[in-house]
Amino acid sequence: MCNHRFILKAVLVAAMFGAAIQLRAEPKGENCGAHSLIVATGTEANRGYSGLFADIEKVCGQVAPLCELNTTGGLDNLNALSTKEADLGFAQVDIWSMVKDGDDNISSLQAVAGLNSNYLHVVTSAKGFVITVQKKLFGFIPIGGDDKTVMIQRFSDLRGQRVALVGSAKFLVRQLDKFLDYRLDMVDVNSEAMAFDMVLKGEAAAALLVSGWPSGLIAPLKQSSGLTLVPYDGQLFGNGRLFVKPISYQGLGVYNNNALAIPNVLFTRPFRGEKSRDVMKLRECLKSKLLDLQEGNYQPGWNEIKDIDNTYDVPRFVGK
Repeated sequence: MCNHRFILKAVLVAAMFGAAIQLRAEPKGENCGAHSLIVATGTEANRGYSGLFADIEKVCGQVAPLCELNTTGGLDNLNALSTKEADLGFAQVDIWSMVKDGDDNISSLQAVAGLNSNYLHVVTSAKGFVITVQKKLFGFIPIGGDDKTVMIQRFSDLRGQRVALVGSAKFLVRQLDKFLDYRLDMVDVNSEAMAFDMVLKGEAAAALLVSGWPSGLIAPLKQSSGLTLVPYDGQLFGNGRLFVKPISYQGLGVYNNNALAIPNVLFTRPFRGEKSRDVMKLRECLKSKLLDLQEGNYQPGWNEIKDIDNTYDVPRFVGK
């Protein structure tokens, strides 16, 4: 019997991978060479995964030579691992769980370390957006309309609205919409700047992006930008992997804003040869240096990690 649910899932995965595959920059770094570990991160502007990589290279780069491969984010990183363009890569556990059934190379990936969480940032207009409410004579004859300002105050207010999706949000929000049945009008865009512009012009009710806290793209925003953040108030899914946690952005004047949190994992291919030794050394270094990363001048995301061995349902790297 044909499994319609599996087919729908496969089509969604294929569409998402098609959107993720883009031309990437060459791996960069002082130690880049034939024996270096290529790590797929994300955009330099966001500083989420790229910032974590910089910290790892600083404290553990002497253990194993590391090269950074900038990508569009977690979904792109899994694809880079599948096609052997990268040896390690950062990704959210929900994305891996969803796409692994459609790709044996992704299904076989293992976890080097459990990391901090990424958060769904729901960016809306602080002043709302204007719509025209159509008037009808006798209930069916159009006779013009009145302007009405719509304020988005929480995630559930987005039911039936147009939203601009960036990066990994293109994947996560489609899962959310299917689960919550909000019937969102989803528009994929290539950059946060484009998404924010659509919100300010009233072309989208919200821009949705996923990144660690603080996001390098949202932290610089001020209240004068006309943008703000609203809390997530939808139900949870994902077998306990997803949860809600408050985050704050002083520049926007937003404090204790509940955000949907999705854990990250540093993935690797299941090496059994020479690279297996380097990956294992890197893992042991991260375990021994976790306190330094939490107390030193490094990304705040390290302070969220209680135990890097907590990789949720992703199998831990075993090596040779």
